[in-house]
Amino acid sequence: MLAAVSEVGRRVRGALPAVGLLTLATAAMLGVSTLLGFAPAPAAWRIALTLVAAGLLGIAAADQVRAALTDWQGATAAESGVHRRPRRGLIDLAGELSGERTGDWTGDRVLAGRLGDEERTETGIFTGRTRRVPTTGDLWGEPDEPPSRSERPEPPARGRPPRPSWMRIAVTTLIAAALAALLWVPQVPVSGVARTAAQFVVGYGAFALPVLPLLLAWPLPRLRRGPRWSWRLPLLPVADRRLWTGAELRELAVTTLAFLRERVLTRASGIVLATLGLLHLVRGNPNLLDGGTNRAGGLAGFLLAEPLRLLLASGGAIALLGGVLAGAAAVIAASVGRAWGTVTGYSVLAVALVVPLGLAGASHWLGYEYYLRTQDGRVVVVAGLSPRHVQSVHDTSLRVDGMSPSLVALLDKGLPVTGNDDGERIAKALAQPGTSAAELYVGDQFELKSGECFDWIGGSSQLRYVAPCNGAHVGEVTFVGHLPFTVDPGKSAVDAAAKAMCEQSYGDYLGVPFGQSFLPLEAPLLPPALEEGWHARPVIACWLGSVGPWTLKGTRTVAALQQKTPWGAAGGCKIEVPDALRVTAAQPGVRCLAPGPEQRLSVPGGGFAMDLEFAAIGKAAGGAKVGAGCFDGANLTNGYSFEVAPDGVIEIWKHFADQHARLTASAKPKNAGPPTTASTPLQVTCKPTPDGGVELTAFSTGSRKASVVDKNAPITSLSPRLVLANAEAGGVVMTTMIFNATRV
Repeated sequence: MLAAVSEVGRRVRGALPAVGLLTLATAAMLGVSTLLGFAPAPAAWRIALTLVAAGLLGIAAADQVRAALTDWQGATAAESGVHRRPRRGLIDLAGELSGERTGDWTGDRVLAGRLGDEERTETGIFTGRTRRVPTTGDLWGEPDEPPSRSERPEPPARGRPPRPSWMRIAVTTLIAAALAALLWVPQVPVSGVARTAAQFVVGYGAFALPVLPLLLAWPLPRLRRGPRWSWRLPLLPVADRRLWTGAELRELAVTTLAFLRERVLTRASGIVLATLGLLHLVRGNPNLLDGGTNRAGGLAGFLLAEPLRLLLASGGAIALLGGVLAGAAAVIAASVGRAWGTVTGYSVLAVALVVPLGLAGASHWLGYEYYLRTQDGRVVVVAGLSPRHVQSVHDTSLRVDGMSPSLVALLDKGLPVTGNDDGERIAKALAQPGTSAAELYVGDQFELKSGECFDWIGGSSQLRYVAPCNGAHVGEVTFVGHLPFTVDPGKSAVDAAAKAMCEQSYGDYLGVPFGQSFLPLEAPLLPPALEEGWHARPVIACWLGSVGPWTLKGTRTVAALQQKTPWGAAGGCKIEVPDALRVTAAQPGVRCLAPGPEQRLSVPGGGFAMDLEFAAIGKAAGGAKVGAGCFDGANLTNGYSFEVAPDGVIEIWKHFADQHARLTASAKPKNAGPPTTASTPLQVTCKPTPDGGVELTAFSTGSRKASVVDKNAPITSLSPRLVLANAEAGGVVMTTMIFNATRV
């Protein structure tokens, strides 16, 4: 019983240095990381769990740390000439009774015996190997006093590892040179692929990969090891076509854990892995799928650090990995000091701690890209490893509300910028294009200004020339300005930003914001020189297609007969646009709307005024009605219609789902023909009222007027449409000669 208790006590005492080293290093790292802002302080229970984990790792590395401590003491004693007499316990003496010595000792030991007056003196540094010592006499006697300094023999020279073979040096140097060429020299053909693959695996550690093979050229002194890991055991099901036995599984588990213990806790591989994990944590835990890990610790850092972060929080994971790094650095430094001197050992310790921790610490603030993007309905500049990764946020004071769809989509995706100031400048220029307006757009053999109308020759030349807006023309320039980029953001970003600026300036020119009019923007005109190479702040031109012999500036036009927009109607209806717009009701009992469901535009709270004129639909049209309407583009079954009946009466209807209610009607026309035999002009308005209703008004020739205010659950999300209501016969055609809708 006493022997068992003594054995436990010896093991506990033997583990104390390792437990103390890793626990103190972990606690220090936790305090430093919290003070420097690498991560917030974890909860109390996570701190306790982190320190417990550090203690368990210390117990696992007890033998290695104790051996390293002995090495360091031996190296220090040998250099200083101080030879200590180590304490000898009952267990040490019991071992010597059998003629065996196990353990570590340094300095000179003098042991006197009672048999004959023999004196045995041992001088040297014991490295932990079992030695057989012939003994005689009474080993329980007291040791003599140590000899004076002048009588002591000089300590033996420290044993250095043998010089590696030239083959080993050549192979490691060749590997390092090949990696350097692949990862450091962009001109190598496969450098890009190799760098991408390496960064995926180890992130920023890829740039240090060429240095690591050089560490193998002159290996460190080997530490005591447990049973050697056998690569044959995992292959038993394939090689011997049988499953593992229980003993083999235990052997595989024990040897694997022993291998990992040595490689992670006491070797350079542990420093490398801990550094990759720290890179992942201090750079904001990037996601594996957004590419951010390539600029942190890579896949290896992600797999190592993420489980620790989920268990111990970021602060605890940083502290534990820092403790592991400090422990491995101390063991390596002691091993080097034993072979090459304490000065070299201290140097290795400093390098092994300062370089990884310094690089990981600096990477918390440096090496990020800046992206202009949206967050919580605001435009911000984020510093991160990818557009989705956020390390820090700078608010530009711009809100997303009111921005065009293309601009919102561009910012949602993330636009690369050079910094906070550059991002804020670009954001304001995109949101307010007028601040970056230019005087002139210079094309290929033509020049255009904002507000000018133009025509072109066509064909392959596409040569444009200025034309009067009150005559025939192809398009009208709505904005000329600079793209705000000083550095090339890429073709897709240039195209998206040009489109976004045109959409943002749309409302300033037309009077109706983009997205509240059927009139489409044409593709922006980019400078021809941009195809030859990038230049800062290129000038673009935005333009609208012509809808008639007049200017569109400030007209608040929402729809026009000549608009280049999908007119497609619903089932049972057909739309053709040759010289005029023809809507055909192919089946009886349908209501045809143009534009149809493909045009889903609706303006909440928007009011419209429409001017229309229809050709006669013919006497065979039966009970068909022609007119206009204000309908919800998202659901064309809801809205209001103004329909001219075969007898010429104007009827105002309200439609909600499958319910149709006539709200009011005008008198019969005076001295005006019905739509079946005469052309029918029509002016209608639908607009919201201050008290929450919708005012509906229609006029036509022959003193026809109908007006009503709908206050019974009014429909307020509306857009202008043409209407053909076919009651009896199929094949009715409504020809529209004038259709123009404006905002009121």
